[in-house]
Amino acid sequence: MAELAAVVPVDSDADLDETSRSWLIRRRLSDEQVAELVELYRSGLGAPALSERFGISKPSVLELLHDRGVRMRRQSLTNMQRVRAVQLHAEGLAIKPIAAKLGSSFGAVHRVLKAEGVRLRRRPGR
Repeated sequence: MAELAAVVPVDSDADLDETSRSWLIRRRLSDEQVAELVELYRSGLGAPALSERFGISKPSVLELLHDRGVRMRRQSLTNMQRVRAVQLHAEGLAIKPIAAKLGSSFGAVHRVLKAEGVRLRRRPGR
């Protein structure tokens, strides 16, 4: 039994409520870093870029912003980005790489492609 206890993690994320889970995200960033993250978002930097910069997931970035009462924005693609997204998809690129090239999110590119009437390819394994 002692051997089993040694390999089973004591504080699993599955046992934590939402408040505790949120705290774990904030524990990885100092108050100064969170303040910087908020300021960068307010100055126009997007959540995907912030998640990469601070080494946390995009949902974690959004959660931190939400916890601080920051008004969320939905960044739509410019007309030039919309045309480029359709072109890249026609060339065979998947949505995720298109989003990375355009500095946007998967959801934004997906919405644009659907709105432009692009027939989306099935995702591998689906």
